[in-house]
Amino acid sequence: MAANLIPPPDGVFQAKFNTGSDGWSVILPYVDRRKYTIGEKYTSWETQGDFFFFTTDEEEWNWSFGLQIMCDLDSYWVKPFKGGGVSKNGEMLDDKVKTRLKFGDIFTVTKLRNDISSNVAIFTFEKRTYPKNWDKLNICASDNATGSNFTPDQNQLVFSHILSYLSVGSLKNARLVCRHWEEQVTPTLQKKCVINFRGCSYACNNPSMRFLRYIHEIRHVEDWPNWKMHFPSLTPKKDDEENWSAKYVADLNLFLHPRRGHHVKTLSLQGYIDSDQDYGLYLDTVSRFKDILEELCLDFNMSKDYSPRKSYLWPRDLFFPLLKKFSLRFHTHFGDPPPATLSTNWMKTWTNAIKGVTSISILADGFQGSRFVQALQTTGTLSYTNLREIQLTCKSEEGINFLTEVNHPLKKLTLTLPLETRHLPGFEDLLKKFAMSLEFLKFRVATAGLEEESRFILNLPCFPKLKSLDLHFGAFETPIMYISGVEDVPCLIKNVARLSLAFPPDDNGIDYGRHLPGIRSIVVKPWIRAGHEDDFWDTYSTLIDSLLPKENGQCCKTLENLVIFRDDIQPASDTVKLDFQEYFRTLGTSGWTG
Repeated sequence: MAANLIPPPDGVFQAKFNTGSDGWSVILPYVDRRKYTIGEKYTSWETQGDFFFFTTDEEEWNWSFGLQIMCDLDSYWVKPFKGGGVSKNGEMLDDKVKTRLKFGDIFTVTKLRNDISSNVAIFTFEKRTYPKNWDKLNICASDNATGSNFTPDQNQLVFSHILSYLSVGSLKNARLVCRHWEEQVTPTLQKKCVINFRGCSYACNNPSMRFLRYIHEIRHVEDWPNWKMHFPSLTPKKDDEENWSAKYVADLNLFLHPRRGHHVKTLSLQGYIDSDQDYGLYLDTVSRFKDILEELCLDFNMSKDYSPRKSYLWPRDLFFPLLKKFSLRFHTHFGDPPPATLSTNWMKTWTNAIKGVTSISILADGFQGSRFVQALQTTGTLSYTNLREIQLTCKSEEGINFLTEVNHPLKKLTLTLPLETRHLPGFEDLLKKFAMSLEFLKFRVATAGLEEESRFILNLPCFPKLKSLDLHFGAFETPIMYISGVEDVPCLIKNVARLSLAFPPDDNGIDYGRHLPGIRSIVVKPWIRAGHEDDFWDTYSTLIDSLLPKENGQCCKTLENLVIFRDDIQPASDTVKLDFQEYFRTLGTSGWTG
């Protein structure tokens, strides 16, 4: 008899009661002739098919559990491991015979204590269900939907342009309207969506299950170019009795095989690196896509005791010819100061591989960030002639030294760690160097070493193209070990030295028409701890005053976004806020937040 044209629904095998892992479940897609194994030890794909780990935390019980589930003849079939002692719907299963499975079947496993039967664990096999009304909107999914005379086929360019402004959630909803809308929306959705391979409820035991679901459920995988993967820390082979790590690596390699047709352009890799096995996951994965990647983000915690072996330090063929953006976020757990034995040789692999990028972002603790900037400098700034955007988290002198050697225009510059006042002259020279090309500038200044409530000035050049200026100052808390953005480090502002801006040789203050003719956004937003909010207005009045035009009739006609103070807190005194709002009206804008 011929097989059904429509395959059976997918099944879900789940731990239901008294298993020590209640809530554990796995989705078993129906794929003809596919075999699944649920057990405690992985051997190989050839003998077990797709393998899922099941472990219990109940050490006082003496029991184990293992099943093989097969897809054949439009049905699921089950067979227990030899000596498994598994019952289905009250009848003991024969470990030599396959038994047909039905949705709703209940499995019981005898649990022993001191080799005496005293309890049972319960599992179920259910039909996979999907959430209903996930979009929470009443959208007609019929091809004959009425109520709109707009036809995408006849207005394709306009329609595609409109779609580009929609959020991912709105695009998902729009795809349900009709077949024509789905055809138009799907390409835009694919460009905006990120496929996240982070583990789900059973991730601790079966993180690679995401790969199986992706292959089974996503149509035209080559059309989904944005991936985000979270790698687990692999168990050393000598300690991995269940072969958990070998299973993950085998699944990953099978998933990344070229025959899958993946065409990944944006890739984000996250996780922990404690061994060569862990580091190899990163190198092997990026190597698969090195010829097509356009954006790459590495985000990991590296053990202070780990140093890659020599074969991993400088892979000769690792180079990204099409890569435009490279982001590295990493943290190493060590004390202060860092150990002298800490290895940074692995950095040269990446500084050599990213020579053609237009954007580099480094977020790390100051020590490691400085070492990476040194590696960039060793590779040579002439190797990065395409570089236009850079974010550095490093010691001030290291960042300034590197940027001093950059002789091509930059559009975006972010220095994450606070500049010390002794480095301001060098920073001012850098700003003069890149003034004609900068469009985005973000930095902060530390007041350490200056007398309380003293005044100091930062001299700025004219920025004809600058659109966004983000700065603040104060006494920053130390040590600053790891940060993910400029706003993430608290600072003290009470009784600290006051910063103001100047635009020499002009003595009459800022003239937006000449100094910042294209400015769209100004942000002055330090992270202040609760209870110190009102200190802001006293300490920052000098800086704010230097941003105000002094001559009558002058205003800033281009400013669209003005953020003063933090968005999520308000000053204790409403009077201060109202006075400040009145004070700032001379800018000719109401786009400030307090």
